[in-house]
Amino acid sequence: MSKEIKVSDKKPTAKQPESLYGRNELIGAASSFGVKSEVMAGALRLAGKDEMTKAEAKSAVKRFLERKV
Repeated sequence: MSKEIKVSDKKPTAKQPESLYGRNELIGAASSFGVKSEVMAGALRLAGKDEMTKAEAKSAVKRFLERKV
């Protein structure tokens, strides 16, 4: 008995890496995250990063706002 092997015509799609945004870009776009520029600056400082993706920035803002003082 011979086994037939199916070959897919579909090409695997490469996932695009997320864009990194600099400190000044993120602070300038703070309103798109629903916060003031001061909050974004604090979140970036708390995270200790100068470049982040949108998802990382959103997470950093959330951590900053929910931190205990």
